[in-house]
Amino acid sequence: MRMAVLFTAMACVMACAPAVAAQARGHAQTDAAMDAIVAHGESHPLAAIAAVRMHEGRIAYSYYGGFARRTEHGDVPVGPDTLFRIASISKLVTTIGLMELVEQGRISLDGDISDYLGFRVRNPDFPDAPITVRMLLNHTSTLADANGYTLPPDHRVAELFGPDRKPGDVGYHFTHGAGHRPGTWFEYSNLGFGLIGTIIERVSGERFDRYQQAHVLTPLGIDGGYNVTELRHPERLATLYTDSSAGYAAQVDTLPPKGWPAQLVSRYVVGSNGTIFSPQGGLRVSIAGLARLARFMQQGGTLEGTRLLSTRSIHLMETPTWQYDGHDGSCPYPIASYGLGMIQLTGGKDPDGRPTAPYRGYHGHLRGHLGDAYGLHSGFWYDTANGDAFVFAADGYPDDDSATPGAYSSFTRVEEQIFTTLAGAAR
Repeated sequence: MRMAVLFTAMACVMACAPAVAAQARGHAQTDAAMDAIVAHGESHPLAAIAAVRMHEGRIAYSYYGGFARRTEHGDVPVGPDTLFRIASISKLVTTIGLMELVEQGRISLDGDISDYLGFRVRNPDFPDAPITVRMLLNHTSTLADANGYTLPPDHRVAELFGPDRKPGDVGYHFTHGAGHRPGTWFEYSNLGFGLIGTIIERVSGERFDRYQQAHVLTPLGIDGGYNVTELRHPERLATLYTDSSAGYAAQVDTLPPKGWPAQLVSRYVVGSNGTIFSPQGGLRVSIAGLARLARFMQQGGTLEGTRLLSTRSIHLMETPTWQYDGHDGSCPYPIASYGLGMIQLTGGKDPDGRPTAPYRGYHGHLRGHLGDAYGLHSGFWYDTANGDAFVFAADGYPDDDSATPGAYSSFTRVEEQIFTTLAGAAR
């Protein structure tokens, strides 16, 4: 009997060996392709790429190349737990926190944001048109980033809409004179998510960074946070670099972490100015953490027995509330369809006339968000139907916004190369 079991086991090993060997060869080839992107992706090498490819809800491939930061003692390598300031992927995670309050009946997606903020917000071109929470989430609010969208802790976000802000001024935070009524025109707005953070504070009574930690990140077992000075593991932080002929220049998240002065934050009035925690782009999170988030989204609002949102709320986030029809929006990114804090890569043409296709031959249904700030480009994209996901952070882009454009889309060339390489990693 034992001999039969032994022969069966040996047969299994012999049958499985070619598949394992083929997978190892495939991963070696993928590693080589990713190494080449780090080395040659731009005019100079990138600082780092961290990436995960999921298939059928599992990690099929991962890559970590380059350095998280440079020190006098040498380079610190990137790894699964390296925390990146992940840029606009933060918007999706902020939306999850907001949707918890929507489910509790404390916020209405179609409620006037003035009622939640405690001051009146109207585009003066359309004084009779309320701006709703939904419009903030899908960038149809007609709010403009203008000359900036964050204020120090001792200021109130209401100042951005004061009577001293006049049309034509660099600090005027509405689109003006174009005839775009709120709700009808897509224009990407980081400021809108600063207001979302402020609304979360006013409704919950909790400081935005701590609310997100307690109600989203910790329940999902995701390391990181929106306040760099309160990270549990600051030693995991990646410094973001821009690159030029003079070399890499650190932009944010050097060690020790630097944030708003502690004395200012200690006097901060909750609900007065959620922009200080950068709800639009300030989340520090690892690629491993984003892979967990992908599973949470794919599983309809639950992860490992913890349910934060109903399947209906996830579906609301994913469902397009704006779709480009050729004349209803302007955007420099590959966005032609947007839900609540989420992009849908439909393959349709964006306002620049280029397909929203991450790789050639794409006919998929990826949803998620991109990020672009401080020399980093990031991606969080998943498909529920087949359990696929593409999650990555690429650091060390040029410092003058001169990244090489993509060959076939409004993604950069490096992003197209990462997508294409990861697409083949699960085959």
